[in-house]
Amino acid sequence: MKMQQVLSPHLFQSLEILQMPLLDLQQMIKQELSENPTLEATQEMADEQIEIEQGTKDVEREEFDNELEKLAALGEEWGDNYYESRQVAPGDADEKYQYMMDSLSEASTLHDQLLEQLVLSGLNEYDRKIAEIVVGNIDDDGYLTLDVEDLLALPNFPAETLEKILDTIHDFDPPGVGARDLRECLLLQLQRAKKEGSQEYQLIANHLDLLGRHKYDEIAKAMGLTLERVKELAALVAKLDPKPGRSFSEERIEYVTPEIVIEKTDGEYVITQNKKPYPHLFISQKYLQMLKDPNTSQEVKIYIREKITKSKQFIQSIDQRMNTIYRIAVEIVRIQRDYFDYGVSKLKPLNMKTVAELLEVHETTISRATAGKYMQTPQGLLSMKYFFKPGVKTTSGEMISNESVKAALAEIVRAEDKKKPYSDSKLVKLLEEEGVKIARRTVAKYRDQLRILPSHLRKVH
Repeated sequence: MKMQQVLSPHLFQSLEILQMPLLDLQQMIKQELSENPTLEATQEMADEQIEIEQGTKDVEREEFDNELEKLAALGEEWGDNYYESRQVAPGDADEKYQYMMDSLSEASTLHDQLLEQLVLSGLNEYDRKIAEIVVGNIDDDGYLTLDVEDLLALPNFPAETLEKILDTIHDFDPPGVGARDLRECLLLQLQRAKKEGSQEYQLIANHLDLLGRHKYDEIAKAMGLTLERVKELAALVAKLDPKPGRSFSEERIEYVTPEIVIEKTDGEYVITQNKKPYPHLFISQKYLQMLKDPNTSQEVKIYIREKITKSKQFIQSIDQRMNTIYRIAVEIVRIQRDYFDYGVSKLKPLNMKTVAELLEVHETTISRATAGKYMQTPQGLLSMKYFFKPGVKTTSGEMISNESVKAALAEIVRAEDKKKPYSDSKLVKLLEEEGVKIARRTVAKYRDQLRILPSHLRKVH
């Protein structure tokens, strides 16, 4: 015997609806409305009409409730048998939940694509948890924003484990993903193309700064090549992708509609759901009447009940999605109150595990519920994932978000003497004077992310 069904359809649908961007969900609702005659959309008394069985005979109510119980029990049995066959305890909710998440349809973002590849990477559970943190700190361009040096500075942190994880992620698609800077990104792409010993590899590894300034004569002298050959190598390097993550984000253009609206009223932040994009769904009165009608055949009643069950579960899944997103938004506003009051300099470091524990849900739920969701705030239209930022420890021991560090860096550069711009080493010292101690390499990375040129290119004569 072989069990084919793994997840109850209702549970699978709930997880799928939770992770969907709003535009995809609207399309799904349209499809469900066209395929399920018992489901309708209107603004008239939808909340009252969702009471499916009011006024029906007690016998029919009992039959209907029994059928629902059987469906629920069968769904549990499917799940238990599946995990039992794989030596996973039926009561292990986390394992089941993770499987459900991994079973969902192909994700559309770079982050979700990397998580999909991580599932197949063969890492053990401990390494995979660290890898999920690393993947969560890869930006839309494909670069790792996590400060690896800070991780390695933690007591008893296994450096060899981190290197193994980074090597694993560097093997993911797109080539170059997970790099810490442009040099590493380009070198990873050449490594994937088996060109580790090539001249273009040496050019990037040793002379990228000169290449960026088009100092071909100096490169030719340093490498012992002709000027023409250096230009040929520069043309080859130009074909590499400096932002590999963009190849995923450009596959589809999405219109952004905020699902949460945050407004400040009388000194307090009011959080409301934007329900306008959601059709108001309810159960068709026509089919409810047919279910009550004694002249309706049993076959037709069975069909109607199946469709009504599906409609009710569909409505519940959407309500659950909206409730989850709202609860996450409430915690974000509570934790990031200073950000909404004073701006990015007060953005606190925050991880998804913290919010998951507060809401008593799985960490993956937070990741799925915030992916592709947006909030309209006093600070502008922002992705919900924007508020989940890694932290940097100040000299006083306080943790601040890397966005706060970037804001401080941008302000220092803005106020500098343009005739004598600060070098990265000087920026490190100036940040340290403000209580932020980070490596020069990290300053260079943040500067690149802020699209701030190197000091020699910022200089005004």
